[in-house]
Amino acid sequence: MKKIMTKGELYDLKYTLSDLIYPRLKEFKDKVDSKNAPTIPDLSNVEHFTKDTSFKEKEKYWSEILDEMIFPFEYHVYPENFEHLELQDINERVEKD
Repeated sequence: MKKIMTKGELYDLKYTLSDLIYPRLKEFKDKVDSKNAPTIPDLSNVEHFTKDTSFKEKEKYWSEILDEMIFPFEYHVYPENFEHLELQDINERVEKD
């Protein structure tokens, strides 16, 4: 049976999707940080990496990217955790490419 979205879910998709994405992305990052992720993406196109860049450096970089990805979802789920930040800073991090 197909579940029908409520109007609130439909019109506030950033919140609805954040509720789903945030915990999963956070758990994935925890696995990366604890070295339990099966792999990391191919980061060979990263400008500052060379063929001599260590796997450990690539893991750290990937973890930082995941932090950037997690921020907007976490902000929409738990905005009270970010009351110490200026709104401009929050917006810049949420809208980051």
